[in-house]
Amino acid sequence: MARTGGRPVKESVPPATEAALRPVAVAPSGQDGSVAVPPAASQRYVLSLDAVAAEDSALVGGKALRLAQLIQAGLPVLPGFCVTTAAYQAHLRASGLDAWLSTEAQFPWEDAARLQACRAAWEQAALPPEVQDAILSAYAQLGDAPLVAVRSSATFEDQVSASFAGQYDTFLNVCGGEAILERVRACWAGIWSERALAYMREQGIDPRRAQMGVIVQLQADALAAGVLFTLNPLSGNEEEMVIEAAWGLGEAVVSGRVTPQRYVVNARRREVVRRDLAHQSVMLVADRNGGTLEKPLAPHQQQQPALSAEQLWELVALGYRVQALYGYPQDIEWAWADGRFVLLQTRPLTSFSFDPALGQWTSGNYREVLPGFACPLALSLSLEHDYGRSLSQFFREIKLGEAPPGTVWGRPFFGRAYWNVGVAKQLAARLPGFKERLFDRTAGIDPTYEGDGMVTPYTPTTVLRALPVLFALRRMYKRVWREGRDYRDHFLSVVEPALDAIDPTALSDAELADYCRRVVELHWTANNVAIRVSLLSGQAQEEFEPLVRQLNAVLPPDEHIAEGDLITGMSDVRTAQPSFELWQLAREGLADLEIAAAITQGDPADMRARLEATPQGRRFWQRIEDYITRYRYMASIDEDLIQLRWDEDPSFVLATLQAYAQADTTLDPARRVEQQRQIRRMAERRALKILSRGWRRLWWFGRRSFVNHLRLVRRYIWWREETRVIAARAFYQCRRFFKELGRRWAAAGILEDAQDIFLLRWPSIEAMLNGQSSAAELRSQIADYLRMKECYHNFEPPCVIGRGAAVRPTPFFLIPPVQKTFEGIPCSSGIAEGPARVVESLDEARALRRGEILVARYTNPSWTPLFNLAAGIVIEEGGLLSHGAVVAREYGIPAVLRIERATKIFRTGQRLRVDGGRGIVEIA
Repeated sequence: MARTGGRPVKESVPPATEAALRPVAVAPSGQDGSVAVPPAASQRYVLSLDAVAAEDSALVGGKALRLAQLIQAGLPVLPGFCVTTAAYQAHLRASGLDAWLSTEAQFPWEDAARLQACRAAWEQAALPPEVQDAILSAYAQLGDAPLVAVRSSATFEDQVSASFAGQYDTFLNVCGGEAILERVRACWAGIWSERALAYMREQGIDPRRAQMGVIVQLQADALAAGVLFTLNPLSGNEEEMVIEAAWGLGEAVVSGRVTPQRYVVNARRREVVRRDLAHQSVMLVADRNGGTLEKPLAPHQQQQPALSAEQLWELVALGYRVQALYGYPQDIEWAWADGRFVLLQTRPLTSFSFDPALGQWTSGNYREVLPGFACPLALSLSLEHDYGRSLSQFFREIKLGEAPPGTVWGRPFFGRAYWNVGVAKQLAARLPGFKERLFDRTAGIDPTYEGDGMVTPYTPTTVLRALPVLFALRRMYKRVWREGRDYRDHFLSVVEPALDAIDPTALSDAELADYCRRVVELHWTANNVAIRVSLLSGQAQEEFEPLVRQLNAVLPPDEHIAEGDLITGMSDVRTAQPSFELWQLAREGLADLEIAAAITQGDPADMRARLEATPQGRRFWQRIEDYITRYRYMASIDEDLIQLRWDEDPSFVLATLQAYAQADTTLDPARRVEQQRQIRRMAERRALKILSRGWRRLWWFGRRSFVNHLRLVRRYIWWREETRVIAARAFYQCRRFFKELGRRWAAAGILEDAQDIFLLRWPSIEAMLNGQSSAAELRSQIADYLRMKECYHNFEPPCVIGRGAAVRPTPFFLIPPVQKTFEGIPCSSGIAEGPARVVESLDEARALRRGEILVARYTNPSWTPLFNLAAGIVIEEGGLLSHGAVVAREYGIPAVLRIERATKIFRTGQRLRVDGGRGIVEIA
C-alpha cells in the first residue's frame, strides 16, 4: 500500500520471477522465506543504492536490488539508500521482540490480540541509536531535508515464489529525519499487518523468518508519470508496448483518482497503434510539508497528451534497455521530472494474456527440433517455407480439405518456433472419434482446457465423411514410407555427391546465388519427406494406442504391457548409429596402451596433439577424422543453420569419446540393443497370448489388426528416424552455401559479420540477391532480431499461444516441499537410480558422467551419444515418438517424458529413481 498524507493507496505490483533477478541474483531463500545474512554484513545498517553489490542482495531485498541494477546499467534512477535487513534485526533484538516471538515452536496464527500487540510494539519501540544515526546520516547526504519516498524491500517480495503484491506500505513525500525514522518503523511493522500475515500464511512462510530492507529515495517532482509495459499485457504482442501516463505524480493513477492516458505503440516499427487521451481535470503534486496537493489542470491541458511524440519514443527506448537487462518483459514505473525521465521501479511482467484472434499455436515438437532461439534463416525455411506447404499438402492428400485462405502454418513468437495447431485441429476434428486431449498428448502439447476438449462423436454423418479419409490414409500408409526410402536412396547416391563436388568458394557470385536457391528447394524437399513420414508416424501411433489400452484392460496394473516395450529393439535405427560407432572406436583405442592414455587422460581439446605424437596415434586420429566426416552434418541443433557442425567443431565428439573410453563394458550399446530386442519379443508374445485367451481366440481379426498396427507403427518410427537424418544432411548442404554467401557479403560491407547471414529470413536474402533490397534494410532487420533476442533471453514462452492461453507465474515454492513423486509419460521401461545431472543445453550436458540421471528440457539426435552414459533420462518435453524417446528405448535406458519444470524441480547431485515403465520419477 502507498500512503500520502496518511491516506493509504494500493500499489499495483505484479509478481516477479527468478529470471528477472538477473544479472545480479538475490540470495537464495528457504522454503519459509528466510534469507541468511552474511555475518560480515551484520553492522551494515545502511547502503547507498549505487553501492549495492551482488553479495548485498540478502541485505537489501528484491526491490532495492533492481534499483541498484538499473543504476549499474547506467539507467536514470534517483539517488537514495537502503536501510538493510541488518538494521531490521538490530531493531528486533533491541526491542526484545525476538525473544517474545520465539517462545513458541509454532507461529501463533490464531492469536489476533498477540499479533496486534506485536505490530504496535514494532511501531512504538525506539530504534537502536546506532541504527538511527546511520539512517539520519544517509538522509543528510541526500540534501537539505529533501522530500523522499520510503518503501519496503523485503527479501521475499516481488519474487517468483511470492510476489507480496500490495501487501506492504509505501510512504510518499516524507520530509525530515524524525518522519523518516517513523516511516522506516512503519514499513517494518507492515510485516505484521493483517493482510501481510494472511498472505504469508497462505504461502507457508513463517513471519518470524522474514527479513525486510527499506528504501529511502528522493521523491521525483513529476510533471507527468505512469507505467510502461514492455509487452502488451492484453494481447501478448511482443512488438507492442503499452504506456499509461497522467499529469502530475503517478500516485493519482495508482490510486484510481484519475484515468490515465493510454498509448499502445508498435515499438519495432515506431508506430502509435492506439491513443486514448482520457480527460484529466486535476493533477497531484508534492506538498513541501509532506503528502500531496490536488491542483486543477488548465482547461487547455485537460485533453493535452502528457507525452509528446519525442518523449514517447524516448520512453520506449528506455523500456528496451530495461528489458534487455533482465531478458524478460517488464512493468516499469516512470516519471518525467526536471526535463528527463527517471525510473522509479521495475518488476517482471509475469501475467499476461494472448489475443484469441491469433487462433491457437504450439511449439510442441519444434521444442525438440528447433528449441530456443533458432536463427531467422532456419525459422523462415523450416516454418514458413517448408512446414506450411507440407502440412497443406498432407491434409489435401488425406481428403480432410483445405485450410482457410491465407492460413499461416508456421511462424515465430518471441524468437521461438510455433505451428498453427488450431487449424490442424479444425481439420482433424472432422473425423469421428477425434479427441483434442489425445491429439495434444500425441503432439506433445500442454492442454489449455478441462476434460477431453473438442470431441467429434460417431454419427452417420461423421462416419460417412470419414470414409474417403480412411481410404486415403490407408493408401498413404502404403506409399509414403516407400517415397521416403526412394528419396533417401536418391539423395545418398545422386544429390549429396553432386553437392559435395561443388566448392562454394570457387563459384561466381551469380553461381553462388543460384546454388543458394537450389539448396533452399533441397531443404524443402528433404524436410517435406521427413515431415510426411513423421505425421503418419504420429497418426499410426495414435491409432495403435487404444489397442494397447484395450489389451491392458484385462490385466492387473502391475502386469500391463508398456507400449514402449512393443516398439523398442528395432534394427539399425540411424539416429542411434553414431553412438554405436563411437563406442566401438573407443574400445579399439583402449587396445593400445599409448592410444588409451591419449584418449582417456587430459583435456579432450588436446587429444589430437597427444595422438599425433606417435605413429599409431596418428593412424587412430585418422579413424576419428573418418568418423567425424561420416557424421559431419550433426550439430547441437541440426535444423538450426547457424549452429556449427561436427566437422567445424569436433569438441563434443572428442569429449564423448573420452567418456566412452573411461566407461566400463557394461555400457556396450550393442548389448543393450540386443536386450531391448528380447524385451520387445517378450512383450509381443505376451500380447498375442492375451489376444488368444478365451473368446478372443475365435476373434482372429482382432489379433491380425493388432499385429498389423504394431508393424505399421514400427515401420514408421524407423523411417521417421531415417528420413530425419537425410533432412539433417540436407541442412548441412544448405549451411555450406549460405556460409559462403555470408562471407562474401561481409567482405563487401553488406553485413558486419559473415555469421549475420543466418540472422536474416530467406525472403530478405532472396530480395537482396534479386537486387530488390539494400544493405541498410538487411542491417535493420538483423538489429531488430538481436534486440528481440536480448529482450527475451530469460523468458520461456508457453507451449501454447493464442486461444485459451495465458502466461501466469508458476511459483516454484508452490510445489509442496514434501512432494517426492512426479508423474510423466512412460517412454522406456526399466528402473534406474542415481544422481541427477540437470542441464539446459548440450554444452552443459557434456558434464554428464556414467550412472547419472540426465534431466533436460529437451533432447534431439545430436544428444544421443550421451545417452549411452546415462542411467536414466527425465525430459520436460517430447512424446513417445520423439527422437530422444526412440533412442532411449533402443539403448534400454529408463526414460520418463513430460515432467513439467523438471529442470527447476530437480537439482544436480540429487538422487533420483526413474521408473520408465510407469512414468514415475521419485526423489530417493
